Amino acid sequence: MVVVMMQRILGLACFLLAAGTLLDVRGWIYFSMYFIVSIITLAVMFNNHAETLSERGKKHENTKSWDKIFLGIYVPSAFYIIYIVAGLGVRFQWPVLSTTFMYVGATLYIVSTILGVWAIMENKHFEPTSRIQDDRNQTVITTGPYRLVRHPGYSSIITWAISVPMIFGSLFTGVVSVIIIVTVAIRTYFEDTMLKKELCGYLEYANKVKYRLIPFIW
Repeated sequence: MVVVMMQRILGLACFLLAAGTLLDVRGWIYFSMYFIVSIITLAVMFNNHAETLSERGKKHENTKSWDKIFLGIYVPSAFYIIYIVAGLGVRFQWPVLSTTFMYVGATLYIVSTILGVWAIMENKHFEPTSRIQDDRNQTVITTGPYRLVRHPGYSSIITWAISVPMIFGSLFTGVVSVIIIVTVAIRTYFEDTMLKKELCGYLEYANKVKYRLIPFIW
């Protein structure tokens, strides 16, 4: 829990230092939502899957080597770089999207939160790294959002990544969002392949639930 909140605080610090001001309204709207969502998510995990929450901060020897590469791109991009770029947009007064986009982005942010929390509530194996959790008797989850797509947690991240440049109103922040989305999409492919080969029952589940990230599309 401490690590998660420290990431959020450092993200806010990155934005404020890059922006060079405390007066950006859209920034405060975003980070207010960011911290509220983080607290809600941690509370849900603590109440439903406390063991999973404790596992999220640990390093596991059987984490796939390819996943370390993806995390090396995703973590700095999603937790720090995206906010530095958003802050620089404020400092240098880069073109800003209209407030209509902010409202759409805020709605998408709420959707991503609902989807992410729903996935966490259903999946007691919801860890940040890709591995087979033999130490925790991992099983295939087929309930909740997992009836619609195989990786609803990643769907939530992609929805969030789309919402961020809209809320900040920063087109350049959208470039970082694209990097995050592409990284997550490719990571999903590798994780899906791993699960089909190594997790008992997953191949049958994948044959039943056809879509990885977007219902009826992909």
